Amino acid sequence: MATSTNRWTIVIAGFLLNLMLGIVYAWSVFVRPLMESFEWTKTTATLPFTIFLVFFALMMIPAGRAQDKMGPRKVAMIGGSLLGLGFILASFIGHFGSPFWLYFSYGIIAGSGCGLGYACAIPATRKWFPDKPGLSVGIVVGGFGLSALLFAPLQRYLLDTQGLQMAFLIVGAVLLVVSISAASMLKNPPEGWKPAGWTPPKATTSSVTPAVRDCSPGEVLKSGRFWMLWLMFVFTSAAGLMVIGHVAAYTEEIGVVAMYAAIAAGVLSAFNAVGRPGGGALADKIGVPKAMLILFAIQGVMMLAFPHFATSLAAIFVSVAVVGFIYGANFALFPTVTADIFGIKNLGVNYGLVFTAYGVGGTIGPIMGSYVYDTTESYAIAFTIAAVLVFVAVGLAFAFKSKHSK
Repeated sequence: MATSTNRWTIVIAGFLLNLMLGIVYAWSVFVRPLMESFEWTKTTATLPFTIFLVFFALMMIPAGRAQDKMGPRKVAMIGGSLLGLGFILASFIGHFGSPFWLYFSYGIIAGSGCGLGYACAIPATRKWFPDKPGLSVGIVVGGFGLSALLFAPLQRYLLDTQGLQMAFLIVGAVLLVVSISAASMLKNPPEGWKPAGWTPPKATTSSVTPAVRDCSPGEVLKSGRFWMLWLMFVFTSAAGLMVIGHVAAYTEEIGVVAMYAAIAAGVLSAFNAVGRPGGGALADKIGVPKAMLILFAIQGVMMLAFPHFATSLAAIFVSVAVVGFIYGANFALFPTVTADIFGIKNLGVNYGLVFTAYGVGGTIGPIMGSYVYDTTESYAIAFTIAAVLVFVAVGLAFAFKSKHSK
């Protein structure tokens, strides 16, 4: 079936939308300014980040269902509007001086907008690229990972030159315009469309067990494979988000100046972005289960080594690059295997169910890191806990691969 749409336009639109949505990964730049301005603890200053992640994940289910029924454009445009509005409302923090204002504006409003937008780009891209699922989805979600490389230094500059309130306001305006513009370009392919010259294979190298039919959300929740994926996502995202939520503050704690700390967050972001198409390409080549097993094992070792190795700026750059790449790969691996196992018809809501694990991980990781630091004045124990969680995910990945891969 022919169509006049260049499918790479969908990839570009999805990438730009995710570039805006991923600004959450630059939150660590705000942590110390909020602590100093309002005399908050690190846990208090980190909680808006956690609330954002929770509402991001929670909104993936209704957003996925909505975009499955009405298409991605309208849902994503609403999401982009809420994201920008949340930041603009956050700029009034100086008038309220209460963390609850940020919990509402940044956490609930912007976080919900992020979930609405993110739920749309992946299913649309996956439907346009049945021949290159891992790579195409990886490029789109790479925008999310790359975001902090753009926004962390920008926010640091705005904080230094314009102050906290104007930083939120200016960034919010950028998010509003770019998100809505990118979302307006998203759409699904016509029913029955496939790339010219492409024949669906009986099995692909990225398959775990190719979906015989499209599964309903109820069937997904009854599947043991879903719960294995869900737990792996919880544990690996908790570890990655602990680092992301604290990387700038951690870097400043060892005596690095604030701008270089923001750059460290940007380095993590860059490799987070590279890990998404990189992880997707790896999955297309060797299969998702094997890719998960290899990458999770490396992540677990890095979590153990991080507080002992990352004691200088150069070592921090290397460490966050590894963490960022592996963390980013998850966002190509999990939607790819969800489509492989449960089909693409209900991919929006089905991946939304899988993605609730990210919200749980986003609650565990950053808050655990903050609590450990507030209690011990060190991140060492937090990294050990994160390593244990990741090694549990390694065990699950081994069982998943042994039982289900071909």
